[in-house]
Amino acid sequence: MKPLIGITCSRQVGGAWGAYDTGHFMDYAFDEYGKAVLHSGGAPVLIPVTQDAGSIAAVLDRLDGIVLSGGPDVHPRFYGEEPMPRLGDLDEDLDRMELELTRVVLDRDLPLFAICRGIQVLNVALGGTLYQDIQALVDGALNHVQQAPKHVTTHTVRLEPHSMVASLLNRRTIRVNSKHHQAVKEPASELRVTARSGDGVVEALEWPDRRFTLGVQWHPEGTWETDPPSKKLFRAFIKAAGG
Repeated sequence: MKPLIGITCSRQVGGAWGAYDTGHFMDYAFDEYGKAVLHSGGAPVLIPVTQDAGSIAAVLDRLDGIVLSGGPDVHPRFYGEEPMPRLGDLDEDLDRMELELTRVVLDRDLPLFAICRGIQVLNVALGGTLYQDIQALVDGALNHVQQAPKHVTTHTVRLEPHSMVASLLNRRTIRVNSKHHQAVKEPASELRVTARSGDGVVEALEWPDRRFTLGVQWHPEGTWETDPPSKKLFRAFIKAAGG
């Protein structure tokens, strides 16, 4: 049996009724997430934003692992800060759903693969904080918002020795794609920083001694077809979910 893998949705206004209808939301996840899960041995299932605690628990009763997908900025109120000028799009309902879901996933020790926004949600769910804008707050920051297509890798990431991610990939450095202007600032106490870019920005977090709790700041769902490290990460996640 293929493990059932939940993929969290983001949402936008629009769809068949048109963008003029500001109350008409459309849940979505880019299809690369589902393709990466499917071709790595899992069965993808989308999780819409509209949930409550009871429905989250019921959904997780039926799933074997979770992908926290990319999306808008996490509202700074959830990590105790006021908004700064370069804060981007927000969706507090999405924040509440993903934070609640993440905490339940962690309580149950379900395999969790948190991608881009996902690593930020993982960190905030456990009490960590974020840089609201890398360029404004990190001295000597690299360009983390690439203009190249999603499948193109644009900068190098250093992996910490003896980490899960370094062990899985059997490498000390990899090249990654990059499309984010926020990043982990103070990691939650439970999480270990296991990769950084050349400017010091956190690129991976792990919770040691868990079945599989990994957050990455890049987008392996965009590179898994041609990039061996991306493919290995998805396969390791699906293997943990099926174990």
